Amino acid sequence: MNAVPVMIAAVSYVVSKDELIDIANYYNYFGDMSDEYFSRIPSVSGISENQAALIYFSCYLYCGLSGADFKKAEKVRNTLGLPFSAYMNALDVITKKRIDFILKDLRKNGRKPHDIFKSNEDYIEKMLISAVTEDRPSDRKIFTNLSSFEYEHPTDRTYLNNLNTNKAIEKIIKLYSEYNFEKILTVQYTGSNILVTEKNLPYLYHAMQTVCGILDVKEVPPLYVAPGSLNACTIGSSKPIVVISGVCLSLLSYDELLFILGHEVGHIKSQHVLYHSIGNFIPYIAEIIGNLTLGIGEIAMRGLMLLLYQWYRMSEITADRAGLLACQNIDAAVSVMAKLSGYPPSCYDDIDNQLFLEQAVEFEKLDKNVFDKLLKLFSELYKSHPWTVMRARELKAWYDKGDYSRVYNTEERKKCERKPPNLVNTIFDKEIFCSHCGKKITTSARFCEFCGKENIYHR
Repeated sequence: MNAVPVMIAAVSYVVSKDELIDIANYYNYFGDMSDEYFSRIPSVSGISENQAALIYFSCYLYCGLSGADFKKAEKVRNTLGLPFSAYMNALDVITKKRIDFILKDLRKNGRKPHDIFKSNEDYIEKMLISAVTEDRPSDRKIFTNLSSFEYEHPTDRTYLNNLNTNKAIEKIIKLYSEYNFEKILTVQYTGSNILVTEKNLPYLYHAMQTVCGILDVKEVPPLYVAPGSLNACTIGSSKPIVVISGVCLSLLSYDELLFILGHEVGHIKSQHVLYHSIGNFIPYIAEIIGNLTLGIGEIAMRGLMLLLYQWYRMSEITADRAGLLACQNIDAAVSVMAKLSGYPPSCYDDIDNQLFLEQAVEFEKLDKNVFDKLLKLFSELYKSHPWTVMRARELKAWYDKGDYSRVYNTEERKKCERKPPNLVNTIFDKEIFCSHCGKKITTSARFCEFCGKENIYHR
């Protein structure tokens, strides 16, 4: 079928009647222009997906230029049968800055927004073609009723259990709360950085919405953009927020961005955030305890600090798995690790994931030498993150062994209580600490009486 009737039918969803007649006259279209006729055309059009995409992107651009509701363009996308990823491409390519420039150019030349459906300047045509030809992320699987226990690293859960039943941790949580360390971080990040909304950064906003939908996280955490190097973090145990550096938008592909966001949402889903936040202030807390106990308490804390950092590193492995489930692209996940390791942006097109993974093999060979092995061990003791090359290798191994496929292909998940196996080895109730607010509760409490959040250790 000729694409012109389809284009005019699609345009009818977004432009006024007078503008539609003007466009029809431009293309010498004198056919039926009733709403009923237009509603039937796209479903039997027979045009290519690229032609349909070009029509949709033109309608999206028109909405931006005219100030019309973008929902009209979404109606065009749905009618033409284009996937949601086409919308993400529109957000990525047809930016507000470009829309403002085009609108200023149109006004300067005495043209109207609907004129973009006619002949266009070369730069507009190139932008629309770029949106059409850009790789579209495929629609991803949504993991309904996904439990973090399906993909968590077993050592992560074991160490977290040890922390949560350690008597010494009570003093640390108390000091952490008394000195309002969490509040300090929250104020710093929310006061100096940009809160992401659908209006100011829609591309990033919808990426976070997508990640939370995939990982079955009902409450989408606030997302902030901060200056700095390629990085992201999550703070706030009772009301977590995610902070991502602005360069991530420039240096990461869409799949890589989903991995980074999925990693942080994975920390929230596994309730890592309280001890992560404490880990950021361990040196200060140790100093406070040392001053209160004439230095004895600071020495005694070293063992607990080692346990905390051991768990911290394992929690990163778990979060990487959540990131992979979010992006569902192992190559993107590994390339993020390569970029985090220091690949210069000018060489991103030349990243070879296999060579990067082989570097991990060479790094492991250091263990054959006793001195090198000890050096690695002592170098890692107080590190919050595993060696980046080893994170990539660990994630690739989890993928290659079929564990990723096991989680991905599990169908008909049943809603289950967040109760890890074999954590409580006695019939007697145990005192633990809420993974959200840090207050003391018992394993028999399904919900924390202080913050009302679900107790992951409920039995």
